Amino acid sequence: MGLILKRLRPVLVLVLLLVPLPPATGAKPVGDRDCLRRLGPVDLQTSSILDLQRSLEREAISSVSLVRRYLERIEAFDDKGPALNSIRELNPNALDQAAALDAERRATGARGPLHGIPILLKDNVGTTDMPTTAGSIALKGSIPLRQAFITKRLKQAGAIILGKANLSEFANWVDLSMPNGYSSLGGQVIAPYDFSLDPSGSSTGSGVSATMALAAGAIGTETSGSIISPATRHSLVAIKPTLGLASRAGIIPLAPSFDTPGPMTRTVSDAAAILGAISGVDPNDPATEAQDGNTPSGNDYLAALGTGSLEGARLGVREGDLSSTSGTGQLFNRAIAEMEEAGAIIVPIDEEIAPLASASIVELAAIFNEFKYSLNLYLAEETEPDLRVRTLSEIIEYNNQHPDKVKYGQNLLQLSDAQTGTPFDPVYLATKTAAITTSQVWIDTVLSHYEVNAIVAPDGGNTGVTAAAGYPNVTVPMGYTGSTPHGIAFAGTAWAEPTLLGLADDYEQISRRRVPPTEMNAALTEESGCSNRGDR
Repeated sequence: MGLILKRLRPVLVLVLLLVPLPPATGAKPVGDRDCLRRLGPVDLQTSSILDLQRSLEREAISSVSLVRRYLERIEAFDDKGPALNSIRELNPNALDQAAALDAERRATGARGPLHGIPILLKDNVGTTDMPTTAGSIALKGSIPLRQAFITKRLKQAGAIILGKANLSEFANWVDLSMPNGYSSLGGQVIAPYDFSLDPSGSSTGSGVSATMALAAGAIGTETSGSIISPATRHSLVAIKPTLGLASRAGIIPLAPSFDTPGPMTRTVSDAAAILGAISGVDPNDPATEAQDGNTPSGNDYLAALGTGSLEGARLGVREGDLSSTSGTGQLFNRAIAEMEEAGAIIVPIDEEIAPLASASIVELAAIFNEFKYSLNLYLAEETEPDLRVRTLSEIIEYNNQHPDKVKYGQNLLQLSDAQTGTPFDPVYLATKTAAITTSQVWIDTVLSHYEVNAIVAPDGGNTGVTAAAGYPNVTVPMGYTGSTPHGIAFAGTAWAEPTLLGLADDYEQISRRRVPPTEMNAALTEESGCSNRGDR
């Protein structure tokens, strides 16, 4: 929510690459002269999940050694040194799970691309072996009655849940003055490319941990920009899926009419692999029933990659983005030129038919009531009966007793609590319907009228309308202005993930814009002390 809230505060106040690998078992890490980035033949900052999987298959590394190296990186960069603070809690069973998955691989082979791969979850995604808190001191220690459906799906795919990532508290729905990346329980998350940058959105810990290679990838959630915005700020690939592609069941809600989880990774193939794992029909989330007939066979989104999707693709671009001469505009027009060279056809979109801000405003107006209703329902049905708070009102009262932690106020919580908190509120129903319908009609009309395969925009240009519509959006690193990363986003209609991923993968392959933060911010390695550790 961070990017949209920042823009609309006045309104709210008023209302698989084959790499030869040596078959060495238990390879000795190269060591800290590379700042803990290497494990045997693997460079953790640049290797994809598919690269890791090939190394695991060849026994050049093990899942146990992979978990240990990620834990070392977390200690060096997140806990100590620059203290990025992206991780809220680590899974105490991660090494045991890694050992079991190594044994299973030797006995029966890998389950799939995520077998033995460590993944981090945003700390609103339910886990029954670690607390799920949304960053709130009122929910400290709360272990839900069931794990989230996507947590279960990741485990079934063989992924290791390494831990929980910090976030902007309650998905950035506490107070307008609260900075992005802050929570009363987790403190402040720091942006690694430039410590002074706003870490952006609510999936801040997921974004920072993924870009720093503190795990192979991370899960974020989005209501309006909170996957795409921090992914852009941290030079990541991310997917905000079609609403209903990944179940929301077991995730602490902001507004289920717009909420969705999605992957935040360093490559398109990583995002596709994780998306395939978390998608699926869940009886506890009726929205997922719409997947029938709308998803690829076996939920295999990797099959959409490497198909030369840019050749002949028609891409809609707003005229204002094409004419921009800002630093971001120059990066965007370079990306457009590169895609044209790859065979894409750029189709200008008339600015007069792009009133996107209004959809975002209407969506945000609907969130106040829906947050109260859905959070109270979550507390009643998903948490232990002895939890210290049982309603939003009780959370507000608990926060009032801890002003040292809830130090920016809680006006969004209070405004939400002033609503009726019922799903039948007529004003709420009208605003929700208007936001969804307006946004869906705009996207579908542009795609049809201009006969384009996707709508392409720099940074967060597509976030508000795709979030309100419940339609997919995929972002890829586009370059940097100084130390600030930027992304290019591909948006489409419902269930267009294979098309968007194919386009994004093609762009990633021809551009290769991503640079790891440790190669741009010398303070990361200096403050971590990596250069003085020596080989081990």
